[in-house]
Amino acid sequence: MTGDTRVVVIGGGYAGVMAANRLTQHGDVRVTLVNPRPDLVHRVRLHQLVGGSHDAVVAFQDVLAERVRLVVDVVTRINAPARSVTLEAGGTLDYDYLIYAVGSGSAEPDLPGAAEFTYAVATLEEAQRLRAALDATPASAPVTVVGAGPTGIETAAELADTGRAVTLVCGGILGPYLHTRGRRSVAKRLA
Repeated sequence: MTGDTRVVVIGGGYAGVMAANRLTQHGDVRVTLVNPRPDLVHRVRLHQLVGGSHDAVVAFQDVLAERVRLVVDVVTRINAPARSVTLEAGGTLDYDYLIYAVGSGSAEPDLPGAAEFTYAVATLEEAQRLRAALDATPASAPVTVVGAGPTGIETAAELADTGRAVTLVCGGILGPYLHTRGRRSVAKRLA
């Protein structure tokens, strides 16, 4: 990159922040990060928000390099031929390079009743709703966590650490992504 290169990064998750910060190591690059909220959501800590041991957010000023310009807004249109993005609040940002790092999502449960009677933990808002529901529920009320992937295991452990009676339901194999010894270790710790 030569001259005064403008880079717009859409998305302030881990990948967007890392890309923006690394690009500032080049003196001739101006980086603008666009994100709909003023904070970085630590998605890998949402289970801790549910358990009450972490708030799962950190201000961008604490994680972004000094030279990254933060725009708290939503991109509503990418105009690749014009090399610009349109912002929801109005206006556009021009770029030489665009990084699209809006993050991942989770699948919507297709199990009948899941949408009405369960709480997800995939987004900050979902985790906050679950935290509020738990706060409104007696500590003696049992909790069932469905799913034995990383989030399910960590959420079950976090809630058990608060003294709640937790049942973890999985599809036959606890932590199927883990090595056999790892699964045994997790099962032992959860028990």
